[in-house]
Order: sequence, then structure tokens, then C-alpha cells
Amino acid sequence: MYHVYIASMIARFRDLGLLKFGVILRASEDTGRRVAQYFTALGVKLGSVEEALELLNLTLGFSDEVRARVVDGGTLEVAFSKDTCKICPRNIGGLELPGPACPNVGFVKGFLEELGLAKLKEKFNVANGELPVEQRDGYCVIRYQILERKAPEGAAQAPLATALVSARST
Repeated sequence: MYHVYIASMIARFRDLGLLKFGVILRASEDTGRRVAQYFTALGVKLGSVEEALELLNLTLGFSDEVRARVVDGGTLEVAFSKDTCKICPRNIGGLELPGPACPNVGFVKGFLEELGLAKLKEKFNVANGELPVEQRDGYCVIRYQILERKAPEGAAQAPLATALVSARST
């Protein structure tokens, strides 16, 4: 239900002209940072970008599948199953206006950066006609330039199952 609420709210604000993509991007990035802070406060320690995105999707249920991979030696691609994404302002929220609106673009960046797993830069320029999300083979693919990728210093890596139980129990 929360997914429908969020996706529909974003869609209506965009339809009303009250929300531009730049605002969605920055607000969702801050939200991703806050979720990462919450995980950290729970004692969840994650050792990789892939593990962090897996836990994030397991706890928040954005999509039936989220994939992460590094391509071209320095580009992180994060792919959400398009047909099962529960946060999409278009598919769930009914947004009809053209242009970008995906909140996952900023959310993923803020989440991973706050956990200290990566420093990222979005790989698009809307002013030049480059969209932040590419539709490919049933997935919405977000691309980031990896400026830095690392595991948190001194992190005692908890098994994913333990981290998931900790995150769900609060």
C-alpha cells in the first residue's frame, strides 16, 4: 500500500506541475541517505554494493528483482524489473506527463554513498536529452559513474540473513 501511496503522490505532484525531476532526484537521494542511516543505527553492516541493494529490495520490496553490475570498468548499472516495480510513478502512479520521474535514481545513489560503499555520479544530462533511466529487456536501468568503490573500514560483515532479520524486526 505504501508503494501505491508514494508512486501516486509523486505522479500527482508532477501532473500538477509542482514537482520537477531535479527535486525528485535530490529528495530521493536524501531519503536513500536516511534509510542507510537507519540501517546503520540498527547495526546492519553490508560488505558490497550488490549485498546492500539486495537487502534494500528485500526490506522495502521495490521490485521482484534488482540487479547490479559494473560495466565498462567504471559504470555501475542498477536494473529494476520494470513490470514489477512498485514505486514507479508511471506504472503504479498513473503519471502521463513525459520526462523522467523515477525516484530510484537518487535513492540508490544516496543509499550506497551513505553506507560508504561507493561514491557515484549520475550518468545522464537531461538538458542534453539524456534520460536517467533506460528501458532495456524488461528492466529500468540506471547508470552511475563510479568515482570510488569500497567497503566500509573495519566493518564486521554480518550475513545477509542476519541483517535482514535485524532490519525487519524494528
